[in-house]
Amino acid sequence: LIPDSTFRLPPEGSHSTYNSQNPWCGHLDWSLKMSEVESNNSNKKRKTTGNDTINEALSSLSTLLKNKEEDLLKRESKLEEERKIFDSERFDTHGATKPSDVIHLNIGGEPMSVLRRTLTSFPGSMLASRFSGRWEDNQEKDENGHYFIDQSYDLFEPMINYLRNRSNGIELYPLNSPYFSDDEKRSDFYRMVEYYGMTDGIYPTSLIIHHGPEDNVEMESRWKVNVKEWTTLLLARNNHSRYIKTFSVLIGPVERIQIGWLYNTTSLDFSTGNKLGVGDVEYTSSIDLTRSCYLCDGANTPIEGLQHQAGTVVRSEDYGRQIFVNDELMVSSSNDLESGVVQALDPEKWSTSSDGNVYQYLHPTISVKGQFEIIDVEFTDL
Repeated sequence: LIPDSTFRLPPEGSHSTYNSQNPWCGHLDWSLKMSEVESNNSNKKRKTTGNDTINEALSSLSTLLKNKEEDLLKRESKLEEERKIFDSERFDTHGATKPSDVIHLNIGGEPMSVLRRTLTSFPGSMLASRFSGRWEDNQEKDENGHYFIDQSYDLFEPMINYLRNRSNGIELYPLNSPYFSDDEKRSDFYRMVEYYGMTDGIYPTSLIIHHGPEDNVEMESRWKVNVKEWTTLLLARNNHSRYIKTFSVLIGPVERIQIGWLYNTTSLDFSTGNKLGVGDVEYTSSIDLTRSCYLCDGANTPIEGLQHQAGTVVRSEDYGRQIFVNDELMVSSSNDLESGVVQALDPEKWSTSSDGNVYQYLHPTISVKGQFEIIDVEFTDL
């Protein structure tokens, strides 16, 4: 028997076929056809809905691309305006000059030709300023119109050759600074380099990690760093023999910082608990702005009123014999100390008879978690 729920008479006027073997097959055939119609209608609806969705997505994508294109055109227009302003300001400052200009010099009576970009390779130096194009009309010239440099050719040429070689790249073949074995000539060269504001360019230094993971240190420049975890860094000489005598540090936002000197790096171990820094171990000294004290060989001497907020400047002079914080003397090795000034160690006491020159083993050192920048370096003339 067929359940009542499935019993239906064919609609009046339907064209279902009667089958004597199965009187219900005509109705079933009609029902199946109606199901097919309903299924087709449903598929059409789904297809229409899908097409509408695709069309909406394409329309949105087209609008997005159009907006991006308009934004790109606006940025290109802004960059072009800024370029025109830059070119105008550069012309006002440097005139119609180019880095590729060949400059003809007369060095103490000897001719020399050099590219402008070589002479201006250290921005901020007097040498770069003189040949930037802004002041050239006011410079001395010989009868041939060559710029006259009143210096010894034997001194000036090594400086220019260093700048030339530096532009060739120094990654594969490190570049050594000029060296003179004659004491008088060496002093004259130091003096000339300082006169032209080229000391930092000819005798470069950079911060290197002494203890701590490299991935915690972000080197924003060779003198400016952001240290995420407690790390000790050295201010190292780059391929020259001049000893750093004095340095200044501009403190940024820091959680902890110690600034000082380290003697004979091969004998030191900062690994204990990863908490120690310069001044906390033997053969090191520092001023600790976080704990407000002077540290030497692990010994702690309190200093009142020390602060380490951003903008503080610490200057360590004469291998740590004097330490200033915001121009106020805090530590000194002098026997005649002013009130509030802490006694510092004379680094000569670290030396032994086999060490020879103690200063060649002394390195400016900063242990820090936070940001700082080296803003000044002075060398000894040894």
